[in-house]
Amino acid sequence: MGNALTITKNVTVGESYDVIVVGGGPSGSAAAIAAGRAGSKVLLIEQENCLGGMWTSGLLSPLFDADNKTGIMKELVEELTAKNAWGGFWEISYIQEYMKHFLEEKALSAGVTLLYETKYAGVQVKDGTVEGVFVRNVEGETYYKGTIIIDATGDAHLAADAGAQWVMGDENGNCQSMTLMFLVGGIPEKYKDGFVMYQVLEEAYAKQGLGKHSPFKMPYMIPIPNSDYATVQLTHMDGSVALDAKRRTLAVIEGRRQMIDVFEALKGFDEDFKNLSLIASAAQLGVRESRRGIGEYYITEDDLLNGTQFPDGVCTATFNVDIHVPNGTEQHNRDVKPYQIPYRAMLPKGLHNVLVAGRCISGSHVAMASYRVTGNCCAMGEAAGKAAAYAVQNNVSVRQVPNRIVVPMA
Repeated sequence: MGNALTITKNVTVGESYDVIVVGGGPSGSAAAIAAGRAGSKVLLIEQENCLGGMWTSGLLSPLFDADNKTGIMKELVEELTAKNAWGGFWEISYIQEYMKHFLEEKALSAGVTLLYETKYAGVQVKDGTVEGVFVRNVEGETYYKGTIIIDATGDAHLAADAGAQWVMGDENGNCQSMTLMFLVGGIPEKYKDGFVMYQVLEEAYAKQGLGKHSPFKMPYMIPIPNSDYATVQLTHMDGSVALDAKRRTLAVIEGRRQMIDVFEALKGFDEDFKNLSLIASAAQLGVRESRRGIGEYYITEDDLLNGTQFPDGVCTATFNVDIHVPNGTEQHNRDVKPYQIPYRAMLPKGLHNVLVAGRCISGSHVAMASYRVTGNCCAMGEAAGKAAAYAVQNNVSVRQVPNRIVVPMA
């Protein structure tokens, strides 16, 4: 078992909650909002100083697999659109600061208690039931008791600590490359619709005699709506180190080095880039893959290829299989048929009151390469929040939640 802890004299015992959500990314934010709206007392624990995770701290854009979603995902798109904060690249990009704001407003209006700059530290477990969660922040270490716990960490940290089974990577344990997104301003007018930067970058390196190549074969400059800003998806670092703190730190440093190389190469390339400015690297590393829990259902590649539908399907996923090779410059894609993500894949075996939402649900390496995108993660989180609230209010197991609660309305 991982980080299963006990209460000591140095730990403050905080309030008890119906639902505790660990992680405030797309899945965790949606889970907390949904549970709060359903009448539960909810605590949302987030290590950054905002909600949204990769949407915001990670500077991620565009937002894939959102257009067929109802509920919270649809609300966000409509609200961003109303503020001219949605559109841009492929008409699915957004202004990150508005995303932070809307998520906070939704959480607060749902009665959710937010804890920012708070690190998840471990769990207290008894006979497969997670009784509460330990956190660390400016106040020290605190223990919060919860009836239902939702692991939205992206890495299945909580489920693993509680003793759940998990796997990682492909058949050799290798995970997809990681990316550190970054933000630039003053993008050339002719590129304000976005473009694949590979050829331009290769020419920039060659013209200046730098003897370098792009770290990724499909690097994108992704314009932010109604601005001359763009996020850049380009850096590529070995994803197999996602659970190794020292090597992950080196990966972040390598990402920044690649960012500086790219910016300086473009800046010195030609007149088109003379006004390009480097604004910021993301506060959060883009991890595409780490742990995947073993749940009551394991999503397979065949489910994607056959377009499998489930009676407990929490959303429909349409994004292609998108594998960034573990340690290289390549990206491998494969088409899928629209398929559903079953609620059962969010139920880790051996744990009675834990739900998992986001890319770390139960599925294969190949399947995860499709359902991991954030429109799907948001929908999973909303379903988890609804299920958690129902389980609390009806005093039943998360395995006894009716399909009608988690299947979205048309």
